[in-house]
Formats: sequence, structure tokens, C-alpha cells
Amino acid sequence: MIPVATNREHPVTGTASPAVDPDPRADTDRTHRLVVGTDGSEGATRAVEWAALQAVRTGAVLEIVNAFGPGYAYVTPEDAGPMMRQVVDEASERAIAVAPDVRVVPKTYWGPADTGLQRECPGADLLVVGSRGRGGFAGLLLGSISRRCVHTAPCPVVVVGKRDEDISDPRRIVVGVDGSRSSEAALRWAADQAQRTGAVLDVLMTWEWISAVGWGPIPDNFDPEHDCRHVVDALVDATRKLHPELPVASVVVEGQASDVLVKASRGAELLVVGSRGHGALGGALLGSVSAYCVSHAHCPILIMHGA
Repeated sequence: MIPVATNREHPVTGTASPAVDPDPRADTDRTHRLVVGTDGSEGATRAVEWAALQAVRTGAVLEIVNAFGPGYAYVTPEDAGPMMRQVVDEASERAIAVAPDVRVVPKTYWGPADTGLQRECPGADLLVVGSRGRGGFAGLLLGSISRRCVHTAPCPVVVVGKRDEDISDPRRIVVGVDGSRSSEAALRWAADQAQRTGAVLDVLMTWEWISAVGWGPIPDNFDPEHDCRHVVDALVDATRKLHPELPVASVVVEGQASDVLVKASRGAELLVVGSRGHGALGGALLGSVSAYCVSHAHCPILIMHGA
């Protein structure tokens, strides 16, 4: 990859120069960074707006990244440079319009978009992407670049799709748990976010009946609902100790995790899930469940990678 313009101060037309910062990694006092990808599309603009508001909430610097090429006939890095700078300038202006206090670092790269975004991810708090950009097929629920970022980014990823309804009032964050380390990390992040934004927190776990255990019948004392309630109660108690004033509700529901979580995302401000759960156990947050939620959630969704 050949950087066209990176680690540089990039003034935004019509905005005050203090709003745009040089590379925050050069400043040891600035440890919080959010990375958002843009290609100028409607979906990318929604991602930029969400990321700008989140950056102000957390005191983070917002890096707005546009990447282009190679693979485009008759287009050189020199030809693409002005176009890419225009895209990030317009995105920076939009970010500052919705969040005037945001600090912006615009960046452009010559190379695959997912590679350019992931190059910026190490040390970042979040990577934010739109569900769809300009490429691919309009009928797909999740673009190829967003999909690759969700699966391979080394930091938590937020996918901002097109909302089909307004956020409910009061604001609500839904987090899916299954007792795995990944879901516990997702719960900690969701609780911090709810505390920061004044939202209520819904902690949700699902369970399903199974027909047999191994080669034998189901034990008489098999009670998945009770077991799930025990796990959720312990997680909620730990959350309340860290956030005693945070409104926390717990829900244990019978059903497939993917369907239940997507349904719960209606009217929510954010859905938070771990990237992987315990495995092929009923009610676990599988990788396939997280992928389904990314494509079908009714609100922005955060995928928590690792613990």
C-alpha cells in the first residue's frame, strides 16, 4: 500500500483549524482514537455522524479514512489524491457539523479499503463502518468491506446501518450475553457506554431445549432457563457494583439468539454482542449469530472482539 496522504494536518474548508488535529498517535497524552471509514456514500455518512458523536462523548480523536485503488484502470495515486481528499474533507465537515467539539484527523490511502482501515485499527478504541458503501450489489445486506472488517479487525467494530424507526425514549442499549469471556467484555463495554450516554441497559440471554445430551436422554435436573438466569444474575450484580446508578434490566428468553437479539434491537440505540460465544450450545452467541445480527439489526451494532 502506498500512502497518498497520511499523518498530516489536513485543514477542512470552512471550519476552524483547531478542530483538525495531526496524527494523535504522535501525542502521548491522547490515547483514545476512533477510526471511521468513508467513501462519500449515504451509509458512510451515517457512520461518520455516529462516530463523531461517540468521539465527543469519549474525548477521543476521530480519524476519518478514505482509501481508493489499486485495480482501477487508468487511475494513478496522483489522479486519485484530490478525489480522496475531497471525500475526507466533506466527511470532516459533516462530522464537525453534527459534533462541533470533535477533533478530526482526515487520512487517505492508495490501496484496498479494508486494508487501509485495518492499518489504522491497532490502538484504536473502535472501528466504525457503514453497512454498505458504493460498491457491490445494492441488494446485499452487508457490504464486502464492512463484512471483512467485522471478521478481521483487531478492535471492536461498530456497523451503522439504515434505521427503519426512531430511537425509543428513554434511550436503550441491548447487550447479548452467554457467560463467555467475549460476551462479558461486551457487557462491560455496553455498561460503560450506557453510563456515558444516559441510556438504560438491557442484558439479554437466550436458551433452547435440546432433544438429547450426547448419546443419552436429557437429565431430569436439566433446566436451561434456571441456569441462564443464574448466569445473568451474577453478571448484572457485578455490573451494578461498577455502575450503581445505572438502570439495568435482565431478560432471559427462550428462542434462537439471532432472532431474539434482532427483535430486541427494535427501538434501541445500540446492540452489543461478542464476536463468538461458547460454541454449538443452545442459546450461545455463535459467530454465525453475531454475523446475522450485523446484517439484520434495527440499530447500530457493536461487535466485541476477544475479551
